[in-house]
Amino acid sequence: MQHKNITFIGTGHMATALIRGLISAHYPGLCITAHDINPEKSQALAIELGIRHEADLALAVKNAAIIVFAVKPNAVAAVCEILKDHLQHKPCIISVAAGIQLATIARFLQTNVLAMIRSMPNTPALIGCGATGLYANKNVDHADREWAESLFRAVGIVHWCNEESTLDAITALSGSGPAYIFLVMEAMQEAAEAIGLEESLAKTFSIQTVLGASRVALETAHPLAELRKQVTSPGGTTEKALEVFEQGDLKALFARAIESACKQAKVLSTRYDTI
Repeated sequence: MQHKNITFIGTGHMATALIRGLISAHYPGLCITAHDINPEKSQALAIELGIRHEADLALAVKNAAIIVFAVKPNAVAAVCEILKDHLQHKPCIISVAAGIQLATIARFLQTNVLAMIRSMPNTPALIGCGATGLYANKNVDHADREWAESLFRAVGIVHWCNEESTLDAITALSGSGPAYIFLVMEAMQEAAEAIGLEESLAKTFSIQTVLGASRVALETAHPLAELRKQVTSPGGTTEKALEVFEQGDLKALFARAIESACKQAKVLSTRYDTI
């Protein structure tokens, strides 16, 4: 990864995870600047990780080749209002702000010439197991694409989308997906307790079962349906459990849930269009 000057605006969990990923990949701390609306927060992070800190937003982006918008979506307009007169050096903007389209950011910045990349990471990125969708506007060159990909690969897997709208589907699948799995584990734990397992054992075995199944799925080339069949013996316990799921039409339920999440992502992605 080329060592460009990068500024993170916002130092919440996702920005911190990305910065840690860079540091773990031996990216020079002196090339990373952190800015936060709470200066004490970004200063503490700078001291901890050996990066730069700048309380003045305009100064924070002055020499930045890459600027990462890692603020809450409702703060993007205010950030852009400050930055719009300080981007003559044409940095590449990478947005981690959920649900805000690149056209909206360009409108806030009053420019259409900047390279911009929109990302949709998920919370497992906090432990290096994330899944991130990326979309680039027409101004992004090959070098910036490679740099952005390296940034997010430091915290998980990456996929480039040809259409920005694909990020809505990725939001519904992997952005919201951890909550679906937590719900499944919660249901497994409660069901196990109901048939006699102690709470901590039920929780530990539910989590470990999901972890183990995920590792098997990742590390083998078999389709998921084939892996399911490998665990399912005719007349056995798994078959009986799966029959109950089929009676409840579990796949259709997941389909409706993910479709609903995708529709909501599309709604949220246009919420700032009238600002």
